[in-house]
Amino acid sequence: MSAPQIDAGKLGGQLEAIVHKRISTNTLVLPSLPTVALKCLNLLRSPNFAIKDAAAIVEKDPLLAAQVLRVANSAALATREPAKTILAALGRLGLDKLRTVLVEASAHKVFESKDQRIAGACRGVWEHSLAVASLARDILALGGGAGEPDVAYLAGLLHDIGKPVVAALLLEAERMSSGGFSAHKGGWIESGAWISVIQSTHRKVGVALAEKWELPEAVVKAIRDCGDYDAADRGCAANTVRFANAVAKREGLYVGPVDHDDNGALIMVGSSLLGFDEDFLKRVCQGLKDRMRELAA
Repeated sequence: MSAPQIDAGKLGGQLEAIVHKRISTNTLVLPSLPTVALKCLNLLRSPNFAIKDAAAIVEKDPLLAAQVLRVANSAALATREPAKTILAALGRLGLDKLRTVLVEASAHKVFESKDQRIAGACRGVWEHSLAVASLARDILALGGGAGEPDVAYLAGLLHDIGKPVVAALLLEAERMSSGGFSAHKGGWIESGAWISVIQSTHRKVGVALAEKWELPEAVVKAIRDCGDYDAADRGCAANTVRFANAVAKREGLYVGPVDHDDNGALIMVGSSLLGFDEDFLKRVCQGLKDRMRELAA
């Protein structure tokens, strides 16, 4: 007996409606911050914050501790004497940079998947997110924009974080589907519909996740608004992230097809809006791929 035919477009629409409904009713299961990161971020919000208390928390997670040391001793922050303890590393990082490291380490876990069908794609999306984050920060820092580079970095890092969350939701729906769906040759839903659902829902999921993690409102707003340029607020983080996203695609740091004509137009509009020329972009992009390989390692 042959498997029933599936209307991929109809199924995709149903799945999209389910995702939007779960977001609106606050019933979408979102990844929580790892315990150590949560404790440390909560501590940073305390008016009686003490750096030694943060160091004691970070030291309980060897992987996070190694990340903190790596960033503190990176070329951007390095001094003649490398930081050898977590306490010294945190003193060098400062509160804003520590917050960024904690969120970055937590976000990286969201992009990991045990399912081989999406594991490779998730790695590619993570590398793209790192590229957008790095570009957004450097564009603001080097271009003299009024925004905060750390806000732009976090927004760039998280602008696609909804994609692995939606992909995981689709996999769970597949596991719960009827035998007819799971027996359908090539999978229960064709790849075009799968991608369409992710593309149409991931931004709202990313915003919901940023709000759950209690990230600064400036970061949440930048994630929410980076789908379009805002001519009324030229220097906002959302514009920077949208521009950085297009530049990363042009540099080949993206998973999936790219409409190069459309992407080129986004870069042209963004360059005009933000006041950048091609020479500036070349400086910002210099060595970008090498930096991304090091960060993603």
